[in-house]
Amino acid sequence: MKISQTVDFGQVDQTYLSGWKADNEIEIRRGEDKVIFTMSEEVMKQLHKKLGVKLTSNAAERLAQAKELAQEQSEDE
Repeated sequence: MKISQTVDFGQVDQTYLSGWKADNEIEIRRGEDKVIFTMSEEVMKQLHKKLGVKLTSNAAERLAQAKELAQEQSEDE
């Protein structure tokens, strides 16, 4: 029998990756609530890649918005 659980506690306030433990323990917090788990190096690499793609996409969107705003402002002047 397989048992699984999904926990949704909203926006994360803080993260911590233990540098002292060999088991790659990761802690994610929101206020007093926390989730602690371990992650293999391979899964960390996958997460790193996905976060990089997401952050690059966010930056490109913000840059496009800033250019659009600057163009609008220069047209208004």
